[in-house]
Amino acid sequence: MTKETDKISVIVPVYNVKNYLEDCVQSITHQTYPDLEILLIDDGSDDGSGEICDRLQMTDARIRVFHEKHKGVSGARNKGLKEAAGAYIAFVDSDDVLEPDMYTYLIRLLKTHEAQIAACSGWYKYDAGVGKKFESPADVVCMNGREALGVLHERSYLRAYVWNKLFQREVLDGIRFSTELSFAEDYEMFCRVLEQCDTIVCGTKAEYYYMQRKSGICNRGYDGIYQKAMMMFEDYCNVYSRRYPQYKKIFENHYLFDLMGMAAAMSRNGNYVAADCRKIKKYVRQKLPQYLTDKKVSLYLKGSACVVSVSVRAFGAVYRMLHCAEFE
Repeated sequence: MTKETDKISVIVPVYNVKNYLEDCVQSITHQTYPDLEILLIDDGSDDGSGEICDRLQMTDARIRVFHEKHKGVSGARNKGLKEAAGAYIAFVDSDDVLEPDMYTYLIRLLKTHEAQIAACSGWYKYDAGVGKKFESPADVVCMNGREALGVLHERSYLRAYVWNKLFQREVLDGIRFSTELSFAEDYEMFCRVLEQCDTIVCGTKAEYYYMQRKSGICNRGYDGIYQKAMMMFEDYCNVYSRRYPQYKKIFENHYLFDLMGMAAAMSRNGNYVAADCRKIKKYVRQKLPQYLTDKKVSLYLKGSACVVSVSVRAFGAVYRMLHCAEFE
């Protein structure tokens, strides 16, 4: 499909979000940057979301709707990439909303700094309505893809989310989301993109509102989806530690954090898989000394790692007490 010079293709996977979808799409259609196409990929919704997509398509010529069998968010995003006509690619989750100038801001960053990826900051939103701002740099930061891999794994202002970014189409050449993953699929994809990226620019403005629902994938209990993600995290830690040895400790500490995330998921549904618990405990014990001396790691996370090194179940009990609202 022919690319259009300055058009942004906004890819929105849609699955059973009837209560959020219209607000999401309205925040895209009301962007101050007008040259958009909005691709709503209905991923087999059965709650009426697909019908809402069709109705929204009648209200704005920039909206295109595709009805697909349910394949998950990766399959839906890949369909969007296949159909996109723009020179720039953006992703939006269908229960989130954008500030009106988000794409004006991001494309200005891209062009000013001659970058292939631009990122903005944003806000986490919760069912209760309480918001928390993402960490953001004090000033605009430019770096190459290899440097960005190091910053990404420090878990500071650059995260692997794809929805707070704008991509030049070419930087995504040959890259698709893994349909084997239903959790952390954006991390796996974004790491591969950074390896073929010359320049990424990170801005300071908060432009995106990310909804974290209790029913969302990030808040589910431990299961096969998390197990696949844990294997992927381990593989990427090993591969990148060999490929970029200057960041080895950063990759290892990031993997340790990911393992604590697995332990937290276990606490949510009580599914303490014995073999995985042993694996988590062994790695955390092995890397604990370097984790405790990392000045960028919070005292809370250091304390959590100490508990995990003794018992994953004990960590789970503490986690449940500290995050009791999640279990109500």
